[in-house]
Amino acid sequence: KFETAKAAKLVNNQTLHHTTHGPCSTKMGKPTIRPPSRVDSLSFPVFGITWFGTPSPPPGMSSGPSSATNHLHTNASNYSAPSPSAAQNIGISLIAYCGGGGSAKTGVGNKLIVDITADDCGSGASGSSSVSRQIEISTGEALCFGIHAFRPPRDEWGMVRLVAAVGDEVLIYGIPIFREGELQGGDLDADVDFRKEEAILLGKTNVGQGYGAGVVTYTSLNQTVAVGCENGIVVVYHLKEEQGMDGTRTINFQKIIECQGHTKAICSLSFHPQGRHILSSAKDGTARVFCAETGSPLAVMECEVHDPNGPSPPKPANNANATTTKDPRMMKRPPQILVRGCSYGDLEGRTIYTVASGKRGAAYLTKWKVLVPLNAASGAGGTAGGPPNGGGPNDDNIKSGSGGALNIRNEYRVQCSPVPISAVSLSSDFRIFALGSVEGTISLYDVQSQKVLKQFQGHDLPVTCMASRPVDSILPLPGEEVEAIDGGVSFDALSASADNRLGRWTLQKKSRKVVPKSSSRRRNPSAIESFLWNIFRIPLLLTIVIAAVAVRDVFNICGEEVNFSALMMDMNAATKCVYREVLWADETRTGVDFVPE
Repeated sequence: KFETAKAAKLVNNQTLHHTTHGPCSTKMGKPTIRPPSRVDSLSFPVFGITWFGTPSPPPGMSSGPSSATNHLHTNASNYSAPSPSAAQNIGISLIAYCGGGGSAKTGVGNKLIVDITADDCGSGASGSSSVSRQIEISTGEALCFGIHAFRPPRDEWGMVRLVAAVGDEVLIYGIPIFREGELQGGDLDADVDFRKEEAILLGKTNVGQGYGAGVVTYTSLNQTVAVGCENGIVVVYHLKEEQGMDGTRTINFQKIIECQGHTKAICSLSFHPQGRHILSSAKDGTARVFCAETGSPLAVMECEVHDPNGPSPPKPANNANATTTKDPRMMKRPPQILVRGCSYGDLEGRTIYTVASGKRGAAYLTKWKVLVPLNAASGAGGTAGGPPNGGGPNDDNIKSGSGGALNIRNEYRVQCSPVPISAVSLSSDFRIFALGSVEGTISLYDVQSQKVLKQFQGHDLPVTCMASRPVDSILPLPGEEVEAIDGGVSFDALSASADNRLGRWTLQKKSRKVVPKSSSRRRNPSAIESFLWNIFRIPLLLTIVIAAVAVRDVFNICGEEVNFSALMMDMNAATKCVYREVLWADETRTGVDFVPE
């Protein structure tokens, strides 16, 4: 991401302010996307994204805002939270993305943008409408690479927490769900700036000098945050919420442990569903499992990026000159394997998925099976979840099938992309992987069928971050109602890149919004209709002109015979006049038949 950030300076002069639609295209330049998927143009490169959401309650369930008397403010010292009934049961959709093009002195500010949409509590109908706003947070001269949004199960503060990895620091913000005035009738306060409302900084900590915080994740079971760093260390914190005598709310970071084992930068982190263990993947070609309490290594999964049905790649030969020469041609090294993503694949933590690729070539999805339940991983002389017999962090003692704390078996490995993958995210139902490639394509990959459901060409540069839908697609989030302006679409994944674009991708073929019959939109004629119209329009025009002339002559020549009274007395006279005087002249009439001289 640091290399991509440098490349982003070449494109940071692009300032776009529109949304792109149209048929799919794979040409370089501004990509066009077939609706209902879309690409939003931004003013800065993006390197991190998160998506938090809770669906709206069913109709008839009160959100409780009508009787709320507390308001929200944008200052931690005078912040007054709404009643729990007013904010706990409402639908929320929060999308946050971060990045920038350099220091604030260069003119391209580093920032964090939060788009939050919540049920319109003042409308009186839960889930029928929503209100949206955008918040901008400056990160100064440091770039933010990793963010994660969450909300505690029993939140009495009325805000969504946002953890951000900025340089060597980890900051946590509170994003108020409502603005002042929205809890009483839904009218927006005119004194509040709609686009520049500030978030509340609740706390921060420094992971270590030169650590380089890059990835963050959170588990609500024990209020724990894990931070993946550029030096390969995973730092674990416990979050403790406190409220002062003056009403000031803060969150303190209490460091638990540092998990060591990776030799290169961390790419992805995931907590076990029970919250006791941490799954991590890095650029050293491995994925590892650590105990969240003691930091003890429990398993190491070495990923491979070659066809499982083909021959294994040859290992580099031991060259005696490799240790004595500085010629790079004589120093053959194995290709670097980047494990871009890792995630648990079920609610019991028995399945683990990893996505790995090299700097070139195909990417592979590997499914791992945990044969020993995580809650049974304990050994004599060691703490619960640690290595048996008090074993240390030696990789030889904890590898799969070598008698370590966890026995993890490689179930299968399958190619998921023909090109390297740069960003990964797994859906909340463990069914669809959102894969972003170095070529800017986004693939929605079904784990069960092992097939790509849909692929999009959305970016000109490598995809830097992905975020899958936080809830099932059958549950609409606020802003996705058919009544909303851009509603009727349930997006399955989000993507961003250093090309200043944010993509929203869906498996839907069209929006659920029904176009009314009274719409002024006119149906385009088919090819056959256009062809027939081009052929017959000139003869039809001539026929109309002749008919108009004939009607004029009938009234001028046979006016006495075609009036109403004459027609009632003698119809034959009117017919003979029209036929002989107007339409067809008799051959005995002068000028019709004559012998030339």
